[in-house]
Amino acid sequence: MYNSSAITTPRILLVSGDDSLNAMLLDNLNAEGYEVQTVTTAEDALMLPLDEFNLIISEIDLPGEIDGFELLDRVKEDRLTAGVPLIFCTSRESENDLIKGLNSGADDFVTRPFSLREMMARIRSVLRRHRNMSPTANTRIIEFRTLLLNVDSHGLLIDGEAVSLSPTEFSLLTMLLRSRNKLFRREEIIAAIWPGEAVDNPRLVDVNISRLRKKLASYSKNLVNKSGLGYGFMDK
Repeated sequence: MYNSSAITTPRILLVSGDDSLNAMLLDNLNAEGYEVQTVTTAEDALMLPLDEFNLIISEIDLPGEIDGFELLDRVKEDRLTAGVPLIFCTSRESENDLIKGLNSGADDFVTRPFSLREMMARIRSVLRRHRNMSPTANTRIIEFRTLLLNVDSHGLLIDGEAVSLSPTEFSLLTMLLRSRNKLFRREEIIAAIWPGEAVDNPRLVDVNISRLRKKLASYSKNLVNKSGLGYGFMDK
């Protein structure tokens, strides 16, 4: 697992459905030495290990069902990603949007069109500000009620009791907990858990879900399968 405290090259996630914005920022961020990944929707962003990024730059208006405000809420409500800074880059100019974004935890709010020089300066400022924060301040734990999943040690505690997970079970639970209330098709799970591998039997997902469910005790009811839609970890 990637250790954010050992980062040498800042990693930036750009969430935007605007090809021209993506191209402009990608070229300039790469030229400054940043490692950049781009996605077009918040849904795609939430499938990534967001705790491994140093900064998220997002539009507010995004294709898909989740906008930038909701993306920010999900980032900040997850203990694992709450410390990841986010800059909004948007064509919205209203003061209400600015106040809403900053009150929700955004680190900056840049209105388009913008000066590229100013944008790069703001990015450097946010990264510098967060780099000076103690890396131990953000414990890499995903918490759901009395369930604690330690991303660094691959440990799971339920009601204070340790639960042993296989590497596949751990990866699967991490993926589902990071995107609670979202359903994943078997194909999506296979692509995330066994990247680059030729998995011919989709039932492999079912078997690992079944094993994981048995280990989750009272939380087994939260691990659901909805016919035709897929698997997910639900709050209720």
